[in-house]
Amino acid sequence: MDHEVVLDAGGRLMAWTTYERILVGSMNYIENCATEQTVHGQDPWFLITSKLNEDGSFRRNQNNQASNAYYAVETLRRYYPYTGDGLAQAPIRLLLDRVLEYRTPADWKWPDVPRTQDNSPDGVYDDETSEVDKICMVGIACLRFARMTGEEKYVEAAKRIAETVLAHVDTGDEERSPLPFRVNLKSGEVLDSYTAGMVFCSIFFDEVAALGGPQRDRCLAARDTLWEWVLRYPISNQRWSGYYEDVRNNRDNLNQQIPLETARRMLERFDDRSEYAQHIPALIEWVRNRFGRTKRRGATSIREQDGCFEEMSSHTARYASVVAGWWALCEQRGLLDPERRAALYEEARSSFALCTYSTWSKHSIGDRALNYVGLGYIDPWFSDSYFDFLPHLLDGLAFLPSLNAPGQVRLLRSTDTMRQVEYKDGGMTYETVSDTGEEWLLCPFSPRLESGGVEVPKDRWIHGPWLGAEKILRLRRAGERSVTLSPR
Repeated sequence: MDHEVVLDAGGRLMAWTTYERILVGSMNYIENCATEQTVHGQDPWFLITSKLNEDGSFRRNQNNQASNAYYAVETLRRYYPYTGDGLAQAPIRLLLDRVLEYRTPADWKWPDVPRTQDNSPDGVYDDETSEVDKICMVGIACLRFARMTGEEKYVEAAKRIAETVLAHVDTGDEERSPLPFRVNLKSGEVLDSYTAGMVFCSIFFDEVAALGGPQRDRCLAARDTLWEWVLRYPISNQRWSGYYEDVRNNRDNLNQQIPLETARRMLERFDDRSEYAQHIPALIEWVRNRFGRTKRRGATSIREQDGCFEEMSSHTARYASVVAGWWALCEQRGLLDPERRAALYEEARSSFALCTYSTWSKHSIGDRALNYVGLGYIDPWFSDSYFDFLPHLLDGLAFLPSLNAPGQVRLLRSTDTMRQVEYKDGGMTYETVSDTGEEWLLCPFSPRLESGGVEVPKDRWIHGPWLGAEKILRLRRAGERSVTLSPR
């Protein structure tokens, strides 16, 4: 790679630069992405292609715009609260709007759904073949982007996607998932009947159901059908195949993406089922044993899939974020013994540190970070170098708050969605969608919290050590949508 290795006094691998510099430089690259002429005009490269040459020059490659849209929104809803960078919304909106522009005609077997890849690739998304899990990922992106912006058009798009996908839900069995992996959207032909990746479809139906309305009961039933299938089959037989757009699906070609995202969902819904306490560490261990046997200075480096057995920072960061989330949950609830928790912490911390070495390549220009895919895969991808990389780093800064640079205010995590965030005068103001929720923030000073000019009662916030870091502020809102944090 392009950076000298940094070790601490004990010989542990450390990040070569700050995580915030990586995040800001990476988003600067996306916000100022170079363009290429298409039928739409001058399009940012991420609307046209999935990857670049090693030096960052343009090249055409099958695009994976649907999954990019999902992970771009996941990046935005973490990055904006962390930095207050309002410019970050524009490129994500552009990507999501372009994906929605090319929904299928009403007379197709799968009407009104987005195309998930562009085989041309030319910025015109008119392929007939798509993956159903990616269609659902776009639906999730629409709903979450709508919560940030308040724009109803994205909610309506998600509802129409749900209506189409609901019509194709089956019970599934060991050989067929409840929704197929790859289909011809026009003819309805099922091109591949199996994917273990029902997690995103399940999340999508859960979030549509939360809207209420006539789709609610059907979405809840579909959600439960999909999730029960996951628990009955892939969790038991470990057939974690069927995710990547650019490979012909082979059920023996297993990957790390689906089991780790499945584990993430279990972390988010940990209290739903007691068996998640066994499934989460088992999924982490399965990924580590199959794709994480390579160690770099003691840090676990994760390879993508059997069919592309390369080390990639996005997947290493994904793994680290799930391990960090499991550690944080165990730490808060007193699960596992202290020695095992300490081992989890170091596993996550070191893998995050390893990820930093593929960022800010020697081909970066100015304040814009050109990131490699990973130590074993150089050519930059918009997914693995940016959209499906940055949200995992941001999760790491929330679950392992000691990774943050000290001396600054940063909103690390919220149970709510942020509408407005502004950092100023050494403090910050933020506005949320709802008037209840919990936030935790990095806060280097004795805090004063106000809402509407009234001080927030001190019995609803705690400031002090937490999750291995000093000076973490934890707030429980009850009736407040707007909060101002300043030094006392």
